[in-house]
Amino acid sequence: MKNNSNEPPPFAIKFANTVFMLGMLFSVLLVVYVVYKMCNPRWLTHTSETLNYYYIYILFGGISATLFGLGLRMLSNGLKVNLSVLFVTAGISVYAFETYLEFSQGQPPNLVKARAEQMGVPYDTRTKMEVLEGLNDSGVEAYPNILPNIFVTSNGLNTTKGKIYPLGGISNISTIFGNESGYYPIIETDEHGFNNPKGLYKKNRVDIVLTGDSFTEGYSVHSDESLSAVLRKSGFNAISIGKGANSSLLEFAALKEYAEPLRPIIVLWLYYGGDLRGILHEMKSPLLKKYLDDNEFSQNLISRQEEIDSVLINYVRVGELGEWERVERHNWNDHWLMRIPELTNLRTRFKLNPKPEPLPIPIFKNILQESKRIVSRWGGKLYFAYLPDFGQCSTDIEDKNLEFAVVMRTVTELEIPIIEIHNVFGSHPDQLSLFAFSLGHYSAEGYRLMAETISKRIKADGVIPSKPDN
Repeated sequence: MKNNSNEPPPFAIKFANTVFMLGMLFSVLLVVYVVYKMCNPRWLTHTSETLNYYYIYILFGGISATLFGLGLRMLSNGLKVNLSVLFVTAGISVYAFETYLEFSQGQPPNLVKARAEQMGVPYDTRTKMEVLEGLNDSGVEAYPNILPNIFVTSNGLNTTKGKIYPLGGISNISTIFGNESGYYPIIETDEHGFNNPKGLYKKNRVDIVLTGDSFTEGYSVHSDESLSAVLRKSGFNAISIGKGANSSLLEFAALKEYAEPLRPIIVLWLYYGGDLRGILHEMKSPLLKKYLDDNEFSQNLISRQEEIDSVLINYVRVGELGEWERVERHNWNDHWLMRIPELTNLRTRFKLNPKPEPLPIPIFKNILQESKRIVSRWGGKLYFAYLPDFGQCSTDIEDKNLEFAVVMRTVTELEIPIIEIHNVFGSHPDQLSLFAFSLGHYSAEGYRLMAETISKRIKADGVIPSKPDN
């Protein structure tokens, strides 16, 4: 009778049993989720350190599930109730603190709008889709700025003639870039879907072809304020074949498809931090890998624009636009709905994350080596520029410094001439003026300063700008 008098109420026992059962379920789901992440790496493969990190979580999940199961059957009801209260309290506390960390730090929900209001600059509150719809309603043929990066997983797009991997956009249409300075830049694409005036693609009459990512494409500014546009104002026949989210393999593929047929005097390779890890993602596409594995491989894209336009327009019209928007807006892995359950902030704070995958320097070196060989074959010259970010800020500055060091060392070893942009930006008295409100892409002044630096260097090397055609 004495034991019965100390027995917890039935609802408390039921609560405790439920907590222990949920603990078992949570532990099993943790193991399943970790195994899933092991089998589906974000990039190509996991490092041994990352695998060991996952093994620890699997071991923890297994032991935890076993202990919850044993506790459910063997512990007294009183002890189970006490432990269940402890577990629930601890769980709520941990996730409450994680939620606080997730939403209490970082940028405001709309940094651009906040900066525009602060500076008294008008801010366009429309969404991208609203801007596109407005253009189409006014009789302008407008489509989204589709990025080649989003076709990696599908290995390009299917056509009646087989697979094709577009490296440009839809030609001869209007498109828009993101609102980073209070407005949406409206861009007219050229005959191959890039951000250039029409009529520049003339074999042996091109001074500079620029390959790169969104900085090369000219994000955040009007088309006449981009890097290639300012170089053209300096007298160079310059063509940008850059596209947002490109990394080095896509940039190499674009070089082979669009620069090689034109045989420019200079190919300018513009590199931005993070491109190295992007290579690992791009290597998942067998079609893109062919550009590295086969020296003679080409899709002959420069002569297939009608086919490219057809497949990209169909891609938009059949409802794939939602996927395009999702990829462009954010990486799902970085959404708070994933970050909070994974305790991302707490694991970062207590240094419980595995080290990132090793930088794919051998692949990057091979890409640059092949690029230099191809450009030299037609008598051109390859230049390299590492683009600075605002104040060299990063959430992981040590990793970013490592990337900068290994990239510059690799380029130097390959004897590719480097155009120093970092020093010019770093010594500028008003760095803020060089960047758009988001402090991501450059402002018109930033692109102008970069173009001026590039122009001075290549002119000093004896490259004379072409005279504009009359």
